[in-house]
Amino acid sequence: RREPQRQGRRSMEPRPRVESSGALNDVYVKSQEHLLRPTSENPLPTSVPPPSAGMAGLIGVRHVLIVIGLPERGKCFIAQRLSKYLYFFHGAEVKLFDVAEYMGCQPVDIGHAAQPQDECRIEASANTLTRDLKLFLNSSGEAARRAGGNMTVPVPRNCQTAQARAAERAMAAAREEIQNTEQHLLVDEADRRRKNVDSGKVAIIFTSDGMGSFYEKWACTSKERRRWAAETIQSDKRLGAKVIFIEVIVNSAKLMEQNLLSKIRHERRLSRGAEARDSRDSRQSREGEENARGIAVPSSPATPGRPTRASSSRNHGYGSGYDWSAAAAEALEESDDIPPRLVREFHARVNRFARVYVSLQEDGSEDDLSYIKLINYGDKVVTNRMHGYLRMRIAQFLSVIHPTPHVIYLSRHGQSEYNVLGKLGGNPPLSPAGQEYARRLAQWVPRHIFYQHGVLTKCRLWTSSLQRTILTATHIPHPIVPASSFDSPDGISSPPRRGSHETDAATPSGGTPSHRFRSRQRSRQLPPRYLQGDEGVLNEPVWEQMSPRVYRNLDEIFAGECEGMTYEEIQHSFPSEAKMRATDKIGFRYPRGESYLDILARLDPLVHELESYHEPLLLVSHQAVLRLLYCYLTGRTRAQAPKLSMPLHTVIRITYDGWTPPTEERFYLGPECSQTDGQTHL
Repeated sequence: RREPQRQGRRSMEPRPRVESSGALNDVYVKSQEHLLRPTSENPLPTSVPPPSAGMAGLIGVRHVLIVIGLPERGKCFIAQRLSKYLYFFHGAEVKLFDVAEYMGCQPVDIGHAAQPQDECRIEASANTLTRDLKLFLNSSGEAARRAGGNMTVPVPRNCQTAQARAAERAMAAAREEIQNTEQHLLVDEADRRRKNVDSGKVAIIFTSDGMGSFYEKWACTSKERRRWAAETIQSDKRLGAKVIFIEVIVNSAKLMEQNLLSKIRHERRLSRGAEARDSRDSRQSREGEENARGIAVPSSPATPGRPTRASSSRNHGYGSGYDWSAAAAEALEESDDIPPRLVREFHARVNRFARVYVSLQEDGSEDDLSYIKLINYGDKVVTNRMHGYLRMRIAQFLSVIHPTPHVIYLSRHGQSEYNVLGKLGGNPPLSPAGQEYARRLAQWVPRHIFYQHGVLTKCRLWTSSLQRTILTATHIPHPIVPASSFDSPDGISSPPRRGSHETDAATPSGGTPSHRFRSRQRSRQLPPRYLQGDEGVLNEPVWEQMSPRVYRNLDEIFAGECEGMTYEEIQHSFPSEAKMRATDKIGFRYPRGESYLDILARLDPLVHELESYHEPLLLVSHQAVLRLLYCYLTGRTRAQAPKLSMPLHTVIRITYDGWTPPTEERFYLGPECSQTDGQTHL
């Protein structure tokens, strides 16, 4: 049988941990720039337009978020996801500060009193981090200067019209009056309020080595250290920053086992990757020596296998500082069972930490602090003094994210009739090639999404409200499965076998795949006793696989007056708009239509729901929408989104968890079709 063409697993290139994710270079979209210049009709234009969606930032307020908690609770992951969210959807300038990177030398072991030399080093590292923190919060770049443009009075020059000359005379009179009262009318450059017109800044402090950095002041592992951190920030009135503590508490044994298992697997992959690199370097060195002596060295065939996701955990901010590599390499291969020795060792280390760690107190002694207690990743959230826009957005986002594995499948709709004609937008049906993709997708989904690692798994399906995505997903089966089948030992543990009359997803035959699969599920895999009682009534909870959910938020970018036009027709009918869009694709708004920044505003609530899911999710949508979601999920900047290609008839699988950076795998299902359609220019 012919399998769908797998384009391979793509690991995100190992790169140093992103320290700062700044907002866009401009405080307004470039396509508005010509409207801000003085003209004869408007000699005193608005210097800076109001912020648009995605560029409003955080109302210019500075915040310092300090993530604390016991080891292996996913603190690094939470810091990373929160920074990506605040930058990507709110345009905030975010910087991560890892306390472990400021320690500098051998940390003080927990349970041993700090020596005088240790106290000096701890004080020095705290001062260094404080200095870098204040430099970041106080920095005011070109964007902040431009954002405050409305606080100055522009003077038109070389005015030609009588109206402009009259305006100039009025301005001259106004300037003469302003000279004596300027300090009451304008905001001084050094004034703190002036800096609030930029997108706001957020500093996130965490530690990738919870054990080693316990005694560090910024680790905030005790009431005294938290009090010191709060007073250090609040005592600097010029800084004007607000402090929020985020404590991650996990008291569920099941969640802790999942975290430990994910951590060990990640370290095992890193260990294998390091061994492979060492072997390659050794071979290259040997080849170099042999070549230098004139001896030919035969090349060995490449060993097939899964590429590692490379890089150290600290580079990505996902580590805990404890070296599990040696233990993980020998302790866990393909088994899901954690060796008891490793579990005992882990609990011994954490218990030693817990004996000296002080949680945020609810006895009134820390009621003056702003904090969030995140218990079991959103099962329970306790907030204190969380007032204001950003604080509530943070609390809302933290209540949905979790470090357990996420599996997201992205697919464009099948080729539409407008794709064939090169037209933008609209609500066209599928072309014959698109209908074929819909059938292939329906046969591919049960074997590749229903079953994760050979085990039947609950999964979800989202589409937009446009018919081309609904038709693409229309053949996907929705079997009714009893809840016990996902957890019980007698549940389904392998994909359904195909009979001689069934075909592969890449070469589908006629008929209705949805009906055929549903009948097989009920007759051969799901006995009737699981589905109904004596009177034919369901007697236990059930789950509908791939239950379709339609979201208008996932609709394609609305091209306004350009809907249904080809790009050539747009260039002919709207030459100036076409030119502006070419220079500012992310910020340009089609006439009476949308921009990419508008899509960000409607995707924000969906991302909250997506992050909360534990089940695999298949998302069938459109190119512009998927570009933004792909960039967010894989850690790219939103400025890269309009340049990405989201190929037709391809499924992109993105996976990540609290210890593993995002990886992607692409599956091309076919059939062949032209990828150069009108949607490329969206």
